[in-house]
Amino acid sequence: METIVVSIMGNLSPAARQQLGRYRYAVFVEQMKWDLPAVNPRIREEWDEFDREDTVNVIAYAADRSICGYARLLRTTQPYLLSEVFAGLCSVPLICDSSTWELSRFTTSHAGAELNAQRMRRLLREVFLQAEHFGFQQLIGVAPCGMERLYRRLGLVLRALGPVRTGGDGLAAFSLDIDAVGLRALSD
Repeated sequence: METIVVSIMGNLSPAARQQLGRYRYAVFVEQMKWDLPAVNPRIREEWDEFDREDTVNVIAYAADRSICGYARLLRTTQPYLLSEVFAGLCSVPLICDSSTWELSRFTTSHAGAELNAQRMRRLLREVFLQAEHFGFQQLIGVAPCGMERLYRRLGLVLRALGPVRTGGDGLAAFSLDIDAVGLRALSD
């Protein structure tokens, strides 16, 4: 059975932090081939300037305690990925509001489409539940355009915050309301 742990970065033990950094490196650098400037290939961990002590980590662990899913939540009242790196994807003013947080580095391990969809649903459900705890009502972020279809299948509606970037990555900025309808959809 998988478990989900929510922790701010400052509360992760050194071992848990290393495991998370290595998971992110394996997913984003090795599998997805992202060219990330803050990566140190010698230690094989992926971190960036947005991994602050107050960054909220939503981590899914498989029965063997390996990480099988992850989501990072950042306050938009501080610098965040969309505002600092992908601002050009937005055609609306950048958000700086305590009721809006950024979802980034969202991933599930590649274990087959159905299992990944289940993990994604569970991770998003936990994010929605954490919204109540931290007091936010909206998520924003950057995602491949194809993710919009997956969110729709889960009963959620992503709204574009600007034009879709053309080219190989097809990225778009999005927003997602945290509401009871979405939480019900993720509970099914």
